[in-house]
Amino acid sequence: MMSMLSSAIVGTRRLVLDVGRHGLLFSPVRRAVVEPAAAASSEFLRLLLSYYGERLWQAGLIAGSCGNLSARLSRGDDIYITPHATSKAFLRRSDIQRVSLDGDEPDPDRVSVEFPMHRACYLADDRVGAVIHTHAAALTAIGLTDIQLAQVLPEVQTSLGEIVRIPHAPAGSDELAEAVGDAVVQGATLLLLERHGAVTVGRSLGVACDRMELGELSAKAVLLARR
Repeated sequence: MMSMLSSAIVGTRRLVLDVGRHGLLFSPVRRAVVEPAAAASSEFLRLLLSYYGERLWQAGLIAGSCGNLSARLSRGDDIYITPHATSKAFLRRSDIQRVSLDGDEPDPDRVSVEFPMHRACYLADDRVGAVIHTHAAALTAIGLTDIQLAQVLPEVQTSLGEIVRIPHAPAGSDELAEAVGDAVVQGATLLLLERHGAVTVGRSLGVACDRMELGELSAKAVLLARR
């Protein structure tokens, strides 16, 4: 009996994973069922990282092998992060790398070069459950100007939280990780990296992705107005 029940559970889980992999988990179901389960399930976290990687690619927020995503298990000090130099458009669950936040440095040929920045975000605030970094064009452009999104569109801060600019530092450097971590400690949820895109953090991948998408849309609106 237990064997049959286990098989049924595994089969149902695989079905949900396959449906989600192809982007068919519509928002209410994903938020109500899949994302809460993901906090404690490595399999679901891998699914969601693949799903959101494809979603960000479809939205034009990442291209080629740029950008990186990670999410944290609710128990323990492990995170799951996208691999080094790999397109996020067609990630397989097996591509996602498991890394300890308090362990040795991971193999740089396997995990994203921005792992130090991701780790800094999680260590800065234990409420952070996901980190997304993209080279979103409009947000990157805003980061090269003196435009303050929250001043031009006041409702942006209500939806996106604290927006902070980070001075330029080399990709993957401890300098960049430290600056980003310090900003997250102070409550930043959308970070504009000078000449290097944007970072969002959130309690889940859904929240972090929503912030990135809304931030990009708001940045486009402001840049259009300036033109």
